[in-house]
Amino acid sequence: MPNFTRIVSDAYEEILERAPDPGGLAHFNDRMNQGLSEADLREALLRSEEYAQKNPPPGSMALHVDGNRFVDPRGNEVRPLGAIVCCDDAKTNGWPLVTLAALDLFASHHLSYTHCRLGPFTAAGEDDPIYVGYVTTPDGRVDLEQFFPGFWERARGIADHARQLRIYVEFDLIDRWVRQHGESDLPQVDPWSARNNIQGVDAGGLAIFLSAPRPIHERWVRKAVAELGEFENVLFQVGNEGFKSFSEAWELGVYNLVKDELRQHGFSDRLVATNTQDPGLESQLDYITRHVPQAQRAGAKPILVNEYAPLPPSEVLRQVRRARRFGTYFMYWRGDHGQSDWESTLAQLETIAASGRGAAMPAPR
Repeated sequence: MPNFTRIVSDAYEEILERAPDPGGLAHFNDRMNQGLSEADLREALLRSEEYAQKNPPPGSMALHVDGNRFVDPRGNEVRPLGAIVCCDDAKTNGWPLVTLAALDLFASHHLSYTHCRLGPFTAAGEDDPIYVGYVTTPDGRVDLEQFFPGFWERARGIADHARQLRIYVEFDLIDRWVRQHGESDLPQVDPWSARNNIQGVDAGGLAIFLSAPRPIHERWVRKAVAELGEFENVLFQVGNEGFKSFSEAWELGVYNLVKDELRQHGFSDRLVATNTQDPGLESQLDYITRHVPQAQRAGAKPILVNEYAPLPPSEVLRQVRRARRFGTYFMYWRGDHGQSDWESTLAQLETIAASGRGAAMPAPR
């Protein structure tokens, strides 16, 4: 009986980029002895579920909401699980954004979510103008009339690299932490405070969230969506720590700006979350983000926990497992974990992610 091992092995290596498992090798060797051609063998591999997962068509990552679940364009449930690099050794990992190396690390553990914050920030607050979406002038203030291309290129690079790795990136649009501390103990951090921009525009502080976005805020939101909205793996959060100061006019105002800017650019829809923890607003936006140390029980919309006070690794993992039982999402906020805890927790998240995917994929047939 002829042996087609080399032909089968070559097809696997070229199409699935791996050696054939014993079952697949035996299966296709038998089929070729029964008359299957080499062209038919390759066609079977190209039509396999494994090939489809490794080579998803454009648009296949785009998330939609079906009740309290995230689903893909074909209606299959998507259960993102991931990590946020803040805060131990934050700048090494790129926080309040994320480095490409950190994304590679997440992908190596089969994680599929992370979170970044756009600010807007100042160079004085972040110790580096690369974190500032506006041009930083020689005296350290920002020019609100000029966006800094390097920042937006970096954000786009994160979204694109994450897309290639099948990782969802949740971009926070307007961070209330900055607005809060910019009007109290850290006056240098908010570019929308008059002291920190060359236009002398005073559009910062927590009070801005009590009414609809002003033109300076609208321009920022539209810029973020124009730069990032094309990436199917991008999610938007209206604003970090939304529960500190909010109004329906602000939250729905930002939400509607995002949707309008997407339409103007011809981008497909992207989901937008509220972090206000207000039931009325949670019912009106696409999905819900919360800052709590416990897994949340399922509600009417998808619920995702993306920050909390420091928890020991064992408790993080316990809450991740509880959330998966509840049908919600609990992400690993690094907090004060050192490198050893960080690496070991990511490894254990990989085990949880694998259990959600089920048994190893069978050989294509």
